[in-house]
Amino acid sequence: MSRVDTVFGPIPGPLIHEWGLPMVFVRNTGPGVYNSVTGEVTTAETRINVTAVITKVNPKEYSGIYQATDLKILIDPAQVGGIDITTQDRWEYTEGTTTRTAKVIDITAYRGDNPVFFSCIARPQ
Repeated sequence: MSRVDTVFGPIPGPLIHEWGLPMVFVRNTGPGVYNSVTGEVTTAETRINVTAVITKVNPKEYSGIYQATDLKILIDPAQVGGIDITTQDRWEYTEGTTTRTAKVIDITAYRGDNPVFFSCIARPQ
């Protein structure tokens, strides 16, 4: 175990649980199946209830591939079972009384031997 895991590993979980909001992490768990009648592709997915912090992407970050409307979602890896989040995944969150979906477009993992913290850039759909 690296020093990063020992020193920083226990910090994100309690902070995110204290300041975060309930969300659903939707993991794409399989290849898509094409329906020739409807033209839609359906994928297998796993839904995980989590608590995460939603913030805005700052101007320095969206001067590249990001947009001003993108979200930054902060989460500790223990909530998603320690799996790596990919661009095939998405988030569902409540805004007012409406359930919104945001597709993961980029992910940064802060890590030692294992992920300690994830910072996802997600684009509302």
